[in-house]
Amino acid sequence: MIAAAKALLSSVLAGLLGLDTVQAGQFLLSRPALVGPVLGWLNGCPLEGARLGILIELIYIDFIPVGGVVPPNGAAAAAAAVLAHAYGGLAPSLSFFLGVLAGAAYSPVESRLRAARSAWNPVVEAQAAAGTLALRRWLARAMLIENAALAAYAAAWAGMAALLALLPGLARLYPGTDFAYSLMPWLGLSGLYFRFRTQIYKKG
Repeated sequence: MIAAAKALLSSVLAGLLGLDTVQAGQFLLSRPALVGPVLGWLNGCPLEGARLGILIELIYIDFIPVGGVVPPNGAAAAAAAVLAHAYGGLAPSLSFFLGVLAGAAYSPVESRLRAARSAWNPVVEAQAAAGTLALRRWLARAMLIENAALAAYAAAWAGMAALLALLPGLARLYPGTDFAYSLMPWLGLSGLYFRFRTQIYKKG
């Protein structure tokens, strides 16, 4: 019961931190490198949470939102990974890959949320023209919906991880996922190296 309460609280917190992506601030609070340790600490696994968050950060750092492209959601990925390990009881390696999948799968959800907000534009414009625009209410509504969507999404992945842990023979996957997980730091660092190398050459 306590674990479920922590998972629910973690999902709500992930939703709040996820608002930093677009809706509020952009202080990097939604980055996996922060979300992972925070949720890990809340669920009693700060070191593993930090490791999951940092590795997801390395994998996702090269995604750039250009035009209408919606990149994977780092907050959703880190939350799903940490909760899959802490609440679902999955190995860190499998939790990591589930988190990466969850972050990528959130892009269509975020696209739908953006489309829904865009539908408000005519009403907002009409209210602005009439001088009756209550901007705070619209912002609060947008943030509440965004927070609820991400929180529900993270909680759903936590529940799915808990069900996945019940599958017989799941441990047979762990040697393979552990090996692939051990390669992620090198893969992430190599991607980071080539990205900085490209930027240096551009400046040169």
